Amino acid sequence: MTIYYLLIAFLVPFAISVLITPGVRWFAQRLGALDEPNERKVHKVPVPRLGGVAIYASFFVSVGLFKLLGNETFGSLISLGPDKGLMLTTAFVLVLALGIFDDLRSRTPAQKVFGQLLAATLIYLAGYRISNITNPLGSGLLNLGILDYPVTVLWVVGITNAFNLIDGLDGLAAGVAAIASFTICGVSFLTDEISTGLLVLVLAGSVLGFLPYNFNPARIFLGDSGSLFLGFALAVFSMQSSTKGSTALAILVPILSLGLPIMDTLLAMVRRLLGSLLPARVKSISFLRKLASMFLPDSAHIHHRLIARGLSHRKAVVLLYIISCAFGVGAFVITTGNKYEASLVVLALAVASIIGVRQLHYKELAVLRNGTLLPLYQMPIMTRSFFRGFLDLACIAFAYATAYLFAYHGRASLLLEPEFIRNAGIVSGLQLLVFYLSGIYKGSFRYTGLADALKILKAVALSVILAAVAFGLHPQGRSAFGMSIALVDFYLLLSLLVASRFSFYVLDHLFRRENGNGGKPVVIYGAGANGLSTLEYLLDHDRLNLTPVGFLDDAPELEGKQLDGYPIFGGHWKIPKVCRQYKVEEVIVSCKKLSPQVLLRLKIAAREQGIKLRKLQVDLVDFPLEAESAPTPLSALRLKRGAPTQPEDEEGVHVLK
Repeated sequence: MTIYYLLIAFLVPFAISVLITPGVRWFAQRLGALDEPNERKVHKVPVPRLGGVAIYASFFVSVGLFKLLGNETFGSLISLGPDKGLMLTTAFVLVLALGIFDDLRSRTPAQKVFGQLLAATLIYLAGYRISNITNPLGSGLLNLGILDYPVTVLWVVGITNAFNLIDGLDGLAAGVAAIASFTICGVSFLTDEISTGLLVLVLAGSVLGFLPYNFNPARIFLGDSGSLFLGFALAVFSMQSSTKGSTALAILVPILSLGLPIMDTLLAMVRRLLGSLLPARVKSISFLRKLASMFLPDSAHIHHRLIARGLSHRKAVVLLYIISCAFGVGAFVITTGNKYEASLVVLALAVASIIGVRQLHYKELAVLRNGTLLPLYQMPIMTRSFFRGFLDLACIAFAYATAYLFAYHGRASLLLEPEFIRNAGIVSGLQLLVFYLSGIYKGSFRYTGLADALKILKAVALSVILAAVAFGLHPQGRSAFGMSIALVDFYLLLSLLVASRFSFYVLDHLFRRENGNGGKPVVIYGAGANGLSTLEYLLDHDRLNLTPVGFLDDAPELEGKQLDGYPIFGGHWKIPKVCRQYKVEEVIVSCKKLSPQVLLRLKIAAREQGIKLRKLQVDLVDFPLEAESAPTPLSALRLKRGAPTQPEDEEGVHVLK
């Protein structure tokens, strides 16, 4: 195979695609196959679709021409066999027809998925299947057996729809398909899949010949006929190299080759599911509807977020091209490099992906700050001592296993030995018994204070000492619970228990900080203990409709610092600047005592800015013991289950006059 043949395999479909795309565009206009703009789309005028017809025609015309050449060139290299070639062609025609029908008259999602399942089944019968994958836990290949059919169908249907989902910007899906084609082509040649490599190279030429008409501003769209066909073809061709790697990470080669559409699809599904679990919707949507929400369309895909972040249409597309190229390079390195190099590439891509997704600021994915986990603490099981004991047992086992690995230099095989399993059972039983006798299960899981933390500290210390003494009595006990193991076990177990008990406070605090209550922005005067109490009070009481933005304090050394994560802007003379920057409407005074001079300056500053000056005041009010009528005996009162046993606190924020 010379470079001459490779150029022909690319340039022939490229030229055909360039020549026939204008005709397909005219034909689509005559048929009325136009993509009308709406709130989810970025184009403003109707644009013809059916672009997949041009790519399909150039691809199959080119393959037919090469087969006619015969002899030692393309005819012998593109060798599919009559049955295999017929099924492959039939599956491609079925997917294209499904896309054309959808472009002309929209099909339901169920109809499209059924057609894709049928086409994927034909591909499976043609011999394109994922039967073996590299074993990530050992050497050699892992045979899937009867699971090869569902895995193959899931892969084909998933990738097909992934390309359909990213087709949201001019030239995006076509460009990503071209990059993925070159990646799969290179990997196929490296793994001696010459026939597949040539077919994908022909596909790349067909796509790039179409791309000039599809790039922004697009004169024709891919439509479902194009996005479904490209996704389906790339899913099929990528399977050919999925079992060829020499390292365990070779299983990632086809995934990285199609990395961008896969990441966007998985991100959309996870984001939609987590969005349905947010506190504002958790009671209004059934469980089945939450699952179904993963497949509902929206305008928050990666390309939508990039546009919302201020990138132009073309810059967003080019950036996504670069990301797709990075995934392709990773696939090449895994194919050609050693295990160490492949691991570094996978780690680098994973870190870069996490950083990139964080820059998109998806509220649904910020599970520690968006309140998704808070409803878990309202479940009845959270109040049961049995559940907390089970959770602590898991913490004990994890802490001891980690300490054991630390002491024996990470030799994980030791954790499977009967001796360790026996010792872990003894440690778990002793420490859990100490926890129970110490009374740490008598408190509330949601409401844990400093006294509870001290009780946990005492219980953990006693449990570690008891375990050390118990094993120390045995001649070989030091190897199971020596000094180094005891120290690591103590610090890790204490951290886990404290974290679990205070997790509700942490999540609730992050949620309140992230979301606020949508109230009026206020600034607190006084960055001390009273200021911190005032901050927590305002955050805890949504009915006040006040959202703190920071603190004011006249102490020069505090300016520029932070209190509980909120900035300290400076003294009262910063009120005008803070009001302009944060649209502050009130100043809440937290100091118990103010000198007349400072109070006067605060009043003057508040009057000049047209804002309120108020002070938080919580009063203790006596209930009158006398009643107008004869009191009912306490024994005669019956409280209904679930009824409040005491009225809610009354709070007041009073104006300083």
